[in-house]
Amino acid sequence: MVTGGLVSNAHGIARATHDADVAVQMESGGFMAFAGSLPAALRLDPQISFETITGSQRHIIELSGSPFRIELFFLSADAHHQERFQRRVWKYLPDLEREAWIATAEDMIIQKVRWNRDKDRDDARNILAVQGDALDFAYIERWCDAHGTRTRLEDLRRSIPPI
Repeated sequence: MVTGGLVSNAHGIARATHDADVAVQMESGGFMAFAGSLPAALRLDPQISFETITGSQRHIIELSGSPFRIELFFLSADAHHQERFQRRVWKYLPDLEREAWIATAEDMIIQKVRWNRDKDRDDARNILAVQGDALDFAYIERWCDAHGTRTRLEDLRRSIPPI
């Protein structure tokens, strides 16, 4: 499932991004076979890292001669990660010029509010502004309450100027 900036662009206001974030669900043996099948132009960083909020394993794949990289996040046991993966939708991504499984607008907002970096708050605000009343706010609020981020969500909603 594609997530991160590419999906924020699809649900909100486009911005430049230098990576593709992808949540994957596979067994370790499957990952080893996947890593072994990568073309020579793609280099898998041998160092595993972790996403700091949920502890998800992250693998980075770099494209030779390019600053672009792919960040693979293993689906974690985190309850929201499990639910957002189940809720993913098949949609056309203009940045990739193809269809892919992507995170919903609601799940992008929840994740971006949870991470709370400057670019994440901007992405969440943009998705909120573009999607407006089409969003399932009860779902978003339930997860923000569970994560203790409801105040952040409300602050972002108040920061959107009226049209």
